Amino acid sequence: MSPNWVPSWIKQKSESGTEGTPVQEKESPGASTAQGDGLMSAPITEEVLMEALKEVYDPELAISIVDLGLVYGVETRDKRVVVRMTLTSPGCPLGPTIQAMVNSAIAGIYPEVEDIRVDFVWNPPWDPYTMATEEGKDLLGIW
Repeated sequence: MSPNWVPSWIKQKSESGTEGTPVQEKESPGASTAQGDGLMSAPITEEVLMEALKEVYDPELAISIVDLGLVYGVETRDKRVVVRMTLTSPGCPLGPTIQAMVNSAIAGIYPEVEDIRVDFVWNPPWDPYTMATEEGKDLLGIW
């Protein structure tokens, strides 16, 4: 069984009969690489950002904010990222914690990003029955 915390760009490899040792398959999609005197990095993409946000878990539910359906979208422009998301309720006291986790997840794969903004939106209201992924619904016990 592979651990949940291993990002998608890390694969599990079986070596001499042992399983579960994470091995770096390739550089993370947002990693910078030295080339000559300057640095080059992969372009900032919505796909990679959403993968990074899958690693952010709601502290109360221990389910990814992406699987819960809390992330409504991400936008990129130059070295700026805007995440549009909601919380499980407008009065959620963990909003600042989740915001910090989102910032950390994005900065971890794209250190060159100069501005990360999390916009909390309340319309449409979060509905796990229609917004959560199938995995999120299973974890929430929604059949």
